[in-house]
Amino acid sequence: MHLQFARGWLELGNIQEAEAELGNIRPQYFGCPDVLEIRFQVLARRQCYTEGLAIAKQHVADFPTDFRGHMNQANALFWLNRPQEAIDSVMDILPQHPKIAALPYNLACYWMKLGDAAQAVHWLESAMQIGLRKGVIQHALSDPDLRPIWDYIRELEESGDGD
Repeated sequence: MHLQFARGWLELGNIQEAEAELGNIRPQYFGCPDVLEIRFQVLARRQCYTEGLAIAKQHVADFPTDFRGHMNQANALFWLNRPQEAIDSVMDILPQHPKIAALPYNLACYWMKLGDAAQAVHWLESAMQIGLRKGVIQHALSDPDLRPIWDYIRELEESGDGD
């Protein structure tokens, strides 16, 4: 129940209450993947990226087939201004999770941080092939990481191909 409450508080944007609920979880559950996920999300909201990276690395080490740990690890690396490491981290697990649109979407952001718009477009298009095209486009148009290619994304939105 505390995990569900923590998730709910986090969704409502109340980080302090989410942390309080996490504090009520018994220590034997601290290493469970869902608990690690919420702990990471709380740290990310607090912009504690180094601590978040440590949680994500634990998640990856203990649950290597759970894409969330890898995705969180890559995001923490990205936020720590280590985009090439973030790319490498996602590329390592991408073949095992071909139906997770968030992975190529995040690669688009990471490549954009490196200034490679062509790679960013490639990975954004991959995300649109996996996920709901319209939803990916809407999300991308609100993502400041992808601002340099917003004109291209708007063209995709206007073309409406594949909706």
